[in-house]
Amino acid sequence: MASKPLLAIIIAATLLTGCQSNSASQVKQSATPQWVSVTPASSYMVYGVGSAQNTGDLQQAKLAAQESARLALAKQLNVTISANTTISQQADNKSMTFHIDEYIQSQVPNIQLQGVKIEDEYISADNKTLYALAAFNRTEAVMQTELSINAIDDEISHFQLSPTQSKSLAMKSAVALKELGVKRDKYNNYLQMLQAAHVSMPNPVRTKLELADALLNDISFSINADSNKHLKVRDMLAKALTTQGIKVTHHNADFDLSFRVDWQDMEKSGTYYSLAESYLVVKEQGEEKAHFNAKVKAASSFKDTAKSNAMGKLADKLGQQLAQFVVTGKS
Repeated sequence: MASKPLLAIIIAATLLTGCQSNSASQVKQSATPQWVSVTPASSYMVYGVGSAQNTGDLQQAKLAAQESARLALAKQLNVTISANTTISQQADNKSMTFHIDEYIQSQVPNIQLQGVKIEDEYISADNKTLYALAAFNRTEAVMQTELSINAIDDEISHFQLSPTQSKSLAMKSAVALKELGVKRDKYNNYLQMLQAAHVSMPNPVRTKLELADALLNDISFSINADSNKHLKVRDMLAKALTTQGIKVTHHNADFDLSFRVDWQDMEKSGTYYSLAESYLVVKEQGEEKAHFNAKVKAASSFKDTAKSNAMGKLADKLGQQLAQFVVTGKS
């Protein structure tokens, strides 16, 4: 059995070793990582470093540093995507599909940056500043996005779209195809954000989407005024909708538009103002499908021009509303 002096020496040595171990660990933790001052670089990873001041709430400062790191990482990608790029390019050549694309674009969410991880964190020696290192595997994200686009292409290629279907069913199928096309575009926009090349569109996919466009552009509307005194307004509306790329016909239309427009004209200091409020009912074979109303205002030095401008604005709104009807089948 060890003597008491020997036992005391062993215990003291053990305590000393433990203190040295803890001290070494603390030195290691307090050493400033290189990434705090120099953001890491990699051919397949993207990094971002963020920081936040500790004002008393350590957890809040930690979360703020992490968010700062994520923002810094996003800036490393250094690309801003406009969801309406395609729409803007088509604005000078409007058609029914222009309005439909515009509506679908607003409904399909953009692809967000996903898979960002907080790889490391550090608290300064004085406990006043927190740092976070965010990491994102760009190569893996590109591969996953390309796979998603290929899956959409496969779905579009096998999509059955028959022009011999009833107009409502064919329209519904065409819209579903358009939605897939918009999703595909947004995945390609995401690839651009990742600084990767777009996935080119296969010919069978392009053909299917063009067929959907042709079917939707062929949708026709007839316009019926609520009274004979509005026949002139009816002609103005028909002309304005035609300018918006919407097919208006007198006979055998796919849908009937019954409308009423309430006008209010005024003049002030030599300027004419025209205010219009429209009430529109969409019918298919006599059955009411949707109801819309819109309000617009226009001004001009000439009374007729003010009214014409108001009708143009009204037609633009009605074009958007009709696109909503085509996409959703309701108001």
